Amino acid sequence: MKLQIPLAPGAVTQFLLRVVVCLVVLFVLTQMTVYFLPDYVGRDFFADKFGLDYEGNIPTFYSFLALLFSSVLLGAIAHVKNLDSDRYKNHWKILSFIFLYLSLDEIGQLHEDLIDPMQKLLKATGFLYFAWIVPFGFLVAIFLFSYSKFLFHLPVSTKKMFVAACALYIGGAMGMEIPGGYLASTTGMQSVPYLIVITIEESLEMLGIVVFIHALMSYIKIYLGGVSWNFYIEGKKPQVTETPYIGIPALREQANRNQSR
Repeated sequence: MKLQIPLAPGAVTQFLLRVVVCLVVLFVLTQMTVYFLPDYVGRDFFADKFGLDYEGNIPTFYSFLALLFSSVLLGAIAHVKNLDSDRYKNHWKILSFIFLYLSLDEIGQLHEDLIDPMQKLLKATGFLYFAWIVPFGFLVAIFLFSYSKFLFHLPVSTKKMFVAACALYIGGAMGMEIPGGYLASTTGMQSVPYLIVITIEESLEMLGIVVFIHALMSYIKIYLGGVSWNFYIEGKKPQVTETPYIGIPALREQANRNQSR
């Protein structure tokens, strides 16, 4: 027996928002115990596991999965556009690879390898303490310029959500690194002001991805037939297996049309 479970954009977005709120609240609470309460068993452990600015913990893994899910959705759209020989099919493909890189960067903090060499090259301090934003800033500018026509061809609702997601994510990932860099080089990374900046930065990043996922799923639902997971139950003893692809009706229909030509 085949069981098909549709993924509604609103339901997925609500779930992701709840996860983001929980992660931010847990980060703030665990950090407050570090700053304002005496030491107790497990204090540093929980602060590390829920630290928004730390590596290899729960928030990092969530962000990795969210970015990877965005890449999968973009890849599915790119495949449909490729079948339709759409003018902007390569733009969708490149976006999918960009978000795949971002997911790997999130789990491995690859951009941080640029901080020391860029600091030495630019003699950066103060607001440019996190000097990785300089080369990435140029890349972002090139990306935004090259994708301007692609953006304007999108439906109005998708276009607005893409702009909002971009503003939130870039504003958090790069914009908040400027005051964060200043505080890190002056008051240090263990100060309360730096903690506040980090909270805002990571919250904006995660919210930006949630908005982007909502935009992608809404676009797929309206223009490509929707998204669903397929489960198969066989025999008397139920065995559930998840298909390794996202079922998009329009994708399969287009493929069938192409085969019948």
